[in-house]
Amino acid sequence: MFIDEVDAVGSRNDGDRHGSNYRRQVINGFLQQMDAISQLEGVIVIAACNFPDAIDPAVLRPGRFDLKIEVPLPDADALEGILALHLRDRFPAAALGDLARAAVGSSAAEVDAAIRAARAEARAENRDLRLEELEARLAPDGRGRGTLEWRVAVHECGHAIICAALGLGTVMRLLVRRDGGEILRKRGHSETRLEDLEAELAYTLGGRAAERLVLSSLSAGAGGSADSDLAIATRLAVHIDSRYGLGAWGPIHLGAPDGALLHDPATRQCVRNRIENAEQQAMAILRENSFLLGRMARTLTEERFLSGLALDGWLGQVRVARPESGVPLDPLAAEPS
Repeated sequence: MFIDEVDAVGSRNDGDRHGSNYRRQVINGFLQQMDAISQLEGVIVIAACNFPDAIDPAVLRPGRFDLKIEVPLPDADALEGILALHLRDRFPAAALGDLARAAVGSSAAEVDAAIRAARAEARAENRDLRLEELEARLAPDGRGRGTLEWRVAVHECGHAIICAALGLGTVMRLLVRRDGGEILRKRGHSETRLEDLEAELAYTLGGRAAERLVLSSLSAGAGGSADSDLAIATRLAVHIDSRYGLGAWGPIHLGAPDGALLHDPATRQCVRNRIENAEQQAMAILRENSFLLGRMARTLTEERFLSGLALDGWLGQVRVARPESGVPLDPLAAEPS
């Protein structure tokens, strides 16, 4: 039995309390049906979704779904294979290889749609299919492309180097997409001590620090949505003080929403100082690895995808930064004038 979009079942851990009773009933009913199906001989349940983090943990426990497989976006080799399957009789292999590298970040469905649209346009105009039409649909906009891709590559390599330097897990892949970048990290074990959380903050700010170091300017790429680098860093910095009992106010737990807590000027300044300290830590590590950062980012710009042994080879060269002299900023200190 195949269940598509299984994340529609929701989660009882969802912070949105609107309709929480109804959501609980839906999930409990789903679990009952899953347990009943598990008793049927010869039935294998397979499910798929795009947002596994939105699924209630009870749905994913062993006995219901034992095996979890992530299906990532295709890399350049996979894209080249897809293009060759449809177009090998029309264009040389070298041209398809170049197009595949430029299309990294596209899904197989997007490649298929681009090919169908280009063919339809060629039929309508009673002419042969042109490679430029596929490039226009699959490759990033050529205008300013080099500058944008370089910034994205620097940003993602910054994250990766901080992860390796601080031992925060394993970087599985780096990707330069048409609409930005992506890093896939398998988290390592954490004792969630204050220093562990501060290291996580440094990793989260690593891309922003890399932009500042290499490009001497910042973009809005670290901010924006609720799952952006700055949003994640802000939540973590707020929780250190308000929920984890590891910050300036000692062993307390404040149940107020993060946004409400940030209305307090002292809390806001404390959070800002934590984030700026984390960015300074990331900068120190990246300075020690500045030559590596530049070479790695250039390779990512050209290849648009790094994973496996190639990525391990780069990150195996990371040097851990020496502690900088001086006393770290007090999170409660006033902003310097």
